[in-house]
Amino acid sequence: MRIAVRATEEAIIRLLRAGHPLPGDVVDRELETRLPVFQSVEAVPVKNYGIEGTGRIVVARGRKDVWFVDIKRRASKISPKDGEAFVEMRDKLQMRYPGQKVTGWLVTTADVDTKAKSFIAEQGCFATSGAAKR
Repeated sequence: MRIAVRATEEAIIRLLRAGHPLPGDVVDRELETRLPVFQSVEAVPVKNYGIEGTGRIVVARGRKDVWFVDIKRRASKISPKDGEAFVEMRDKLQMRYPGQKVTGWLVTTADVDTKAKSFIAEQGCFATSGAAKR
């Protein structure tokens, strides 16, 4: 099954609620990634989690897992510094949900720098570049 990832909150929420495995080419892995069952999936302001900024993230909460999706709609490449900021956001969410495993997924319309992509992958998170704008 081919999944097209769109860089919109509504599309990401639908994708996470459906629970279909994410193909390896979408999340830059050899094998597909199975999604946990989520009890709630919603878009929330980052300020709710003590993170500076005006943006929103999609947070999906299950019994054992919490996933968050940071959507970056821009033309400039995602730099290693952006990758580090993304992992810092994951660490802040992990402090908020200590008994659950927090996984991050960066979805962007731009390209992701190879160093940033490998850093994000080393931290157990995912990055998808070249997502459709709508």
